[in-house]
Amino acid sequence: MRDFNLEKLDKKDKMIMNALENNSRASFKEIGKNVGLSGENAEYRIERMLKNGLISRMFAEPNLSKLGLKTYRIYLKIENTTEKNEREIFDYFANHPRARWYAEFEGEWDYTIRYALEKEAQLKEELDALTVRFGQFIKAKDIVITSYQMYLPITYFTGGERTLRELYMVDSLEKADPFDLKILSALCNNSRTKTVDIAKEIGISPDAVQYRLRKLVESKVISFFTAWFDRRKFGYEYYKVLIWLQYATIRDEKKLIAYCQQHPNAVYINRVMGNWDLEVDFDARNAVEIHEIVKSLKNRFAGIIRDHTTLTILRDGIPGQAKIL
Repeated sequence: MRDFNLEKLDKKDKMIMNALENNSRASFKEIGKNVGLSGENAEYRIERMLKNGLISRMFAEPNLSKLGLKTYRIYLKIENTTEKNEREIFDYFANHPRARWYAEFEGEWDYTIRYALEKEAQLKEELDALTVRFGQFIKAKDIVITSYQMYLPITYFTGGERTLRELYMVDSLEKADPFDLKILSALCNNSRTKTVDIAKEIGISPDAVQYRLRKLVESKVISFFTAWFDRRKFGYEYYKVLIWLQYATIRDEKKLIAYCQQHPNAVYINRVMGNWDLEVDFDARNAVEIHEIVKSLKNRFAGIIRDHTTLTILRDGIPGQAKIL
């Protein structure tokens, strides 16, 4: 496969990228119409982005709290490992059926894995499994629980509409049977999976799949369909900034989050409960640029930001066969 050629990425390609971030399940015809191309041309361009690795994944983002699930992130610092040990740790995360996201870092932490779990007992099971498998290499670990998430499109690159996608943790649960969960799992793995293929896989009619899918969207169990891109393909690195707050009122926090929302390089905001308070993901061209971004953030909110640490995300992903429940 030839390396990705940024020079071949034109304005229409960037418009398609923005369209996929806003709705990665839209038909090729609909995407083409929105960007001024035929459906066939839109399909060709999307397939080219997939082959070149520019599109990392297209997926449904569920509000897991509506299914009674909490999302936990376990952060690990490791020591005394060989390259083989590190591959084993990463592969363990990459193939874990309960994982919603995993990453390898350069910085204070080495790895994270995000789980979606019903009960705290399940978290203990996962921690015990990690300890049994890799305990001799774990120097330190920490756990945070997600209470709020926001996704932001990469309009600094695509130049398109900057639509904010928020996920609030809720107490009101939606009923979902095994067929609903199988449909959800299929679309979390690939949002462009055809209705007929899902129907064949789970053993119900395409009409039944379409009906259930509509209900999942209407009830906000599926919050949105989106796409994720390999920003290294267009000259950016991916960073996660962990932030500790002090003396912050609710109003102060809202101002800080609003500032991050408006920052063109911010792509993800996560309010957490745990050792730190906030995680903000940024795209930046290099270490100098992320340093300037974080420095500006700290200076602007010097009264409430007690500390921070910046992690470079070396690689990340969602398990190819992740399951919901």
